[in-house]
Amino acid sequence: MISVFSPYITRRDMDLVLSRMVEDAVSEDVFNRRFENAVKEQFNLEYVISMRSPYNALQKALQVFGLERGAKIAISALAPAWQKDALEDSGFTPVILDIDQETFHPKPESISLANPSAIILFDALGKSPSEALLERIDIPIIEDISQTLGMIKVSDEKHLYGHFLIWSLESDSAIATGGGALLCASSKRDAQILRLLDESMPRELKMTDYNAALGISQMKSYPKMIERRKTIYRRLVGQLLRTRHSYLQQEDSESCPLYAFPIFPETSVKEIIDYAMKHGVESKHAFASCISQRLYESEPEQEAVFPIARSVALRCILFPMHHKLTNQQVEQIGKVIATLP
Repeated sequence: MISVFSPYITRRDMDLVLSRMVEDAVSEDVFNRRFENAVKEQFNLEYVISMRSPYNALQKALQVFGLERGAKIAISALAPAWQKDALEDSGFTPVILDIDQETFHPKPESISLANPSAIILFDALGKSPSEALLERIDIPIIEDISQTLGMIKVSDEKHLYGHFLIWSLESDSAIATGGGALLCASSKRDAQILRLLDESMPRELKMTDYNAALGISQMKSYPKMIERRKTIYRRLVGQLLRTRHSYLQQEDSESCPLYAFPIFPETSVKEIIDYAMKHGVESKHAFASCISQRLYESEPEQEAVFPIARSVALRCILFPMHHKLTNQQVEQIGKVIATLP
């Protein structure tokens, strides 16, 4: 069965990590710092903290805003449910907002109406918030860029980002560190805030040296990784165009979703998932663990509360598109997509 996300790391990566662990004494932060510096250099970021989980990264990002307990934090109904848990566990009040059908982000009007003290923007399937949206938000912004693989804006125009960025490195990430997350700042002002936070942070919240060492190895192949995913994406789009189903299109014609290959079926989602599995290809709901889905499972009467997010969560499914696929596997996935019922 071809998995949606790569379930393994290469022997080359592991050998490199083990050799580094032998050659370098495992002292506090040595691999963390190397990994953080590699990420800063690759993506033109001002400051990066490698952490043990995205949950911790989000909580620490919220901490620096100095908000009162109970403060309202706006969050997308399409965001992963753990973000809501992190807010509540930190003593904040989540204000869940439905999304715009085109942007996958809350509308500026709904944000203003909610009147939150801060907002978390989730870049679902790599759909970054527009510059116009960021300019209309006058409250602290945390942006989850976990699914923007290959579309991170390497630019001197730092205002294109939120104040702080979180990047999950869990099992679905191309940077296979075995778990963890990055907390980043793209401006010098915000970098100084993160630097002070980093200096006071308990060592137990930072990414382990073993995970960071693996991240260092992965960063070396990042450019090739992105190019491979782009090549696979173009091939799968060509196959999908032979069907009646649709795919996610970005406003920027040069961008493409590289997290996985999303399809919006015109027929039964279950039928498509079953068909793909029958032919040796895994596919899964893109937003099975999102906030709107969790709320519906616990309270079915909530179905109409976030209708757009709920609709996207029900309709969007992911097919494999990771860079470790062989040409033969890509051909197999393409044939399945081209013959979807």
